[in-house]
Amino acid sequence: MPRIPETLGTLKLVRQLGTGRHCQIWEARQGGSGPAVAVKALVPEMASDPAQRQLLKHELKVAKSLDHPTVIRIDRLVEDAGPPHLVMELFPHDNLKKQIAAGVEALAPKLQRIVTEIALALDHLHGRGWVHRDLKPDNVLVAPDGQVKLIDLAIAAKAAGMLGLFGAKPPAQGTPSYMSPEQIRGASLTPRSDVYSFGCLLFELLTGKPPYSGVNANDLLNKHVSAPIPAVEAANRNVTTSAADYMRRLLAKKPGDRPASMKQVLQHLRTIRLLEKATG
Repeated sequence: MPRIPETLGTLKLVRQLGTGRHCQIWEARQGGSGPAVAVKALVPEMASDPAQRQLLKHELKVAKSLDHPTVIRIDRLVEDAGPPHLVMELFPHDNLKKQIAAGVEALAPKLQRIVTEIALALDHLHGRGWVHRDLKPDNVLVAPDGQVKLIDLAIAAKAAGMLGLFGAKPPAQGTPSYMSPEQIRGASLTPRSDVYSFGCLLFELLTGKPPYSGVNANDLLNKHVSAPIPAVEAANRNVTTSAADYMRRLLAKKPGDRPASMKQVLQHLRTIRLLEKATG
């Protein structure tokens, strides 16, 4: 398999931070010794794929419309120096998925800050007219003190009723463990879809696993659509009654039964405790 070159124009790649089917994330330095940045580059075999190049362009467009400390900043797209790549702010911390895998107990002391900052990021995104559509622990970077950066804006779409890249009814894309029922059906999306995904992420933060699992992708998607909402308190007795009750609202099957906005979610999170005992 071809490798990404060690230099991309004036950027020298220092160390790999992550990888996926289509892209790799690297720490890089301008001129080899300049300021550190992050680079999201298409893997060589995808470098000429029009759809993947368009996703990078779209991600830059979304990022340029945002300005919030909880959302990763993307500076530019480079297409004439090696594989197409985005140059962005470096936030050199593990994603939430890796941190959850290491044990949710260690996250307990900073849990309130983590969920509050994720909610702030989504509220900002929604305020600019976007739905993230792929909120999951893999797409949240978290520093040791609980500071958060929301990443991967590649499939963000304009909320229903607003003109955007995908129109008011984008194709059904996302990650099965975190997709809302209406997203699975390919229906028009509103911020309430991200509210559902936020509920899935919060469930995993509290229990170490997403709310649903399945023998295959279709089984998993069907559970989001029709299975009873699992009781988070059954998986973690340290979860407060108020948090367990609110989880059921976040994971409601019908969008209209969920909080109307992340602003409402933020307001409510500030009035309740998530854990009876917030110690690591």
